[in-house]
Amino acid sequence: MDSWYAQFGSANTNNTGIVYDIQPDIADAFIAAIRNQVNVEPPQHAQTFDELTAAIAQAARVIQHFEAVRDLAIVKADRTSAHADRKALAVAAAMPSSRLYRILEKHGRPTNRRKES
Repeated sequence: MDSWYAQFGSANTNNTGIVYDIQPDIADAFIAAIRNQVNVEPPQHAQTFDELTAAIAQAARVIQHFEAVRDLAIVKADRTSAHADRKALAVAAAMPSSRLYRILEKHGRPTNRRKES
């Protein structure tokens, strides 16, 4: 099975980034997620145990990185204002408020901002 590559760039600058060795099923899932497609498909390219475990491992690494980026973006958005809309953050992150507050607390953000100066 051949691995794929992706090239990301800005329409306004010459900055580009190229990523090689992407598992085809992970590339398909990424494209579907970016396009906000509703139906998640099972792997179509990986067939053998080794191919499937390679796809699983790559998916796990991508998920870990995306979760870290999401959590750090939540904290950064919360820091933008003492009146940042935490409900909107929870909706954007597709998580319950209780989980949002655990993330904020983990990163040192106050649960009760009325006490914050």
